[in-house]
Amino acid sequence: MGADVIAWRNCPLQEQLSPPGFLSKLKLRMYQDVVEQRVPPDKRDTVKIQVRVFREGVPTDVQLTYAQIREQSESFRGGIPECATCPLSGGKSLGCYQFITYPIDAQAEELLFEFFTSGLATPNSIADQLYRDFISKQPARGTPWHDLRGEMSHERSSLALRPQPLVHSWGGFFSKKRVDSAQLLSCLFVSQSQPGVLVGFGRFWLEFADFASKRVDAPQGTVAQLIALSEHYVRLLPLAVAGQAEMLIDG
Repeated sequence: MGADVIAWRNCPLQEQLSPPGFLSKLKLRMYQDVVEQRVPPDKRDTVKIQVRVFREGVPTDVQLTYAQIREQSESFRGGIPECATCPLSGGKSLGCYQFITYPIDAQAEELLFEFFTSGLATPNSIADQLYRDFISKQPARGTPWHDLRGEMSHERSSLALRPQPLVHSWGGFFSKKRVDSAQLLSCLFVSQSQPGVLVGFGRFWLEFADFASKRVDAPQGTVAQLIALSEHYVRLLPLAVAGQAEMLIDG
């Protein structure tokens, strides 16, 4: 469970698949992992799974054997020759793709909220801009990021490990404001296509990465993934400013 993050520029592979097709190819690895975790090696050849694929943009349900799933998954993750020189890949096969694992761990949520709230009182800081444009419009209770919290189990999925969101209040008596970390998280893992929005989110993640790196000696878990996400934006922004790329996030 988590968020699939794709830096999208319509390269030959992306153009051929379209976003839904790209995501369906990514999910093949999930099916492969499930089979390998639950089925003994000598039984895997008998496994067949119905999966959704996209052919010329049209969703189609097909039945694939484990061997077909493994072959297609590994072939896809090998990328295409253009990956080596793609400005979004960092020289890696399928480097345009990243995964943010849910639940978000407590350290990452606390660092994100500390970074965000530390800038709220500064006019036109990235925190102030995101609050005004996005976060202030989020419900203060009752969202999945408010309710789906704590340890995961077989019966229950979780978005964040902290049992309760963090809360911050500021402003004078007649201008009191309140925000919580669930409202913040609900805005961070969404697709961005407009250049101005992409630049804003890129600025947020780059400043957060600098903030987190000064507080955590050896980033791990979600923090390490979010710092890697900031590097994703470094590669994306030059193309995004020219309207030639976007960030697609499926969470």
